[in-house]
Amino acid sequence: MLIDDLIAEKKKVLHFTLIDPDKQAPEELPKRIEACRRWGTDAVMVGGSSSFCQRLLDETVKVIKKAADLPVILFPNSSAAVSRYADYIFFMSLLNADDPRVLIREQASAAPFVARTRLRPISMAYIVVSTSRQPTAIERRVALDVIGPHGLEKAADYALAAQYLGMSCVYLEAGSGADHPVPVRMIEAVKRTIDVPLIVGGGIRSAGQARRIAEAGADVIVTGTIVERDISKLESIIAAVKRQGPLKFRAQRLY
Repeated sequence: MLIDDLIAEKKKVLHFTLIDPDKQAPEELPKRIEACRRWGTDAVMVGGSSSFCQRLLDETVKVIKKAADLPVILFPNSSAAVSRYADYIFFMSLLNADDPRVLIREQASAAPFVARTRLRPISMAYIVVSTSRQPTAIERRVALDVIGPHGLEKAADYALAAQYLGMSCVYLEAGSGADHPVPVRMIEAVKRTIDVPLIVGGGIRSAGQARRIAEAGADVIVTGTIVERDISKLESIIAAVKRQGPLKFRAQRLY
């Protein structure tokens, strides 16, 4: 499986770059993707909370694959957000959703398409953590069993259930443009509870935040909004993720 293999190969925390086709035109991507590759990102995820047409998704994936020799992983928001040109697809279920559509129905709709292509599915438990004053895009779209910043045990319970259901990784997501990342204490609690790789994303804007999340136990750190708004900050974020040696921080702090 891709993530386990990459972790074993790199022996470091991984960094994935998230590209939203609706927010970055394909002609803007080659230089950005090449920069991400040069700085050390390990894979490119393609997806987002907004809707975009199939043609745009296909074109985006093709441009990314041409720009850099990196695995391209689909991060779909519906059964329509799939492209045969990618390498992998996060075949994911939003576990703390109160909507069966995102729990299993969209996945059932997409499964025949995935079976007809060379896409390699990676089963993933997607868990949204609410860290913002205002709802993020995913929180506006889907009714949730809310997990707040203090819901450490609740997040860990969902993650452990995902492992017992046979999912190959867990993604703690604060949401695109979140006020704060997933709290470090929550990451630590979930990491102590599960044995499968832990992915963390959303609200990560600085090298310090990224490194604290890595030290808390994340196996993969995802950044997306920073690529759209100020890609110059991404180099230091990736370097902080991959730097060896502990970063001192106060574990009792939520953020």
